[in-house]
Amino acid sequence: MKKIILIILGLVTIGFTACKPDEEPKPQVEPESVEPTNSSLRLTISHNIGANDMVYNENIILPSSESAQVSRLSYILGHFYLINDNNEKVLLNDQYALIDAQKGNESITLTDIPFGRYTSIGFSLGLDSATNHGNPNQYSTDHPLSPINNSLHWGWLNGYIFTALEGKTAGGESFVFHLAGAQNRLDFEMATSIITTAADTSKEAMMTYDINEIFQNPEIYTISTDGASSHSTTSPVTVKLIGNMADVFSDFRVTK
Repeated sequence: MKKIILIILGLVTIGFTACKPDEEPKPQVEPESVEPTNSSLRLTISHNIGANDMVYNENIILPSSESAQVSRLSYILGHFYLINDNNEKVLLNDQYALIDAQKGNESITLTDIPFGRYTSIGFSLGLDSATNHGNPNQYSTDHPLSPINNSLHWGWLNGYIFTALEGKTAGGESFVFHLAGAQNRLDFEMATSIITTAADTSKEAMMTYDINEIFQNPEIYTISTDGASSHSTTSPVTVKLIGNMADVFSDFRVTK
């Protein structure tokens, strides 16, 4: 009899336990969303010959009235910065671009731009001495300055070609202008109006590169008489071409 009573009590206990209401699930805490604090700017460069789009390996007329075909225009941009509406310079450190215009590689996306209003953008065509003569193997293989994918690294000078312009004249003579040397870096600052906010974190802009401006202003460069190649960072050819290039870029405009 005692065994029967114990069994019944055990079943009753199990029944009470089974009927115990489930514990209420703990409310899940949603992770806090991280608001963006900076934006990006995709800059595309239009390469022209005067008022016309540049077409490679086809005849063009240079400011010297010489007919020529350009097969290559490659160059390095760096040292980007913005000027905000408080006239403060906002550096966009360690951002570079390798432009291979003849291949259609004509864009760079600048990142880590703090939200704000900007009235100017600055950059250099070429590199400062420390970067130019630094160890190129420090860069990852996908970096614009990595010698693995940057054919402008000028190994024997332990530096980079800042601009490579190559082609042929109408007479079939090849011209090869490889412009380098930290003293030949060109700095540009262009007026603009860029506004970045949390609601508009991705901007787009364009500017123009005019190949004519390599060969004119202030001096007309004539390949047949001034020379068809540059041999050093201080040669008369390099000095004259660099002297003309202070206005190769123009018409910076925000498109989105």
